[in-house]
Amino acid sequence: MRSGNRTPAWATRIKQLRTRLQMSQSALAKKLKCSSMSVSRWERGINEPPAQCYLALGKLAGKPQCWFFWGRVKLSRAYLRRLM
Repeated sequence: MRSGNRTPAWATRIKQLRTRLQMSQSALAKKLKCSSMSVSRWERGINEPPAQCYLALGKLAGKPQCWFFWGRVKLSRAYLRRLM
């Protein structure tokens, strides 16, 4: 959630990723199977994405940026190593 007038780092990173991918909010929403209003709210720091969207954002971001998004849902390299 947004505190005061500061935009949270996760909101800024989502917007930066969308811009880097040259996608509209609608296009990103379609890719993530959510609404464009959700993406808008994430980018403004009003609502935080659910875990499945953070995982998908990480996949879209690629390495090494994926770890920021995956870290938001406590997914770490060590955890992935244990799974493999």
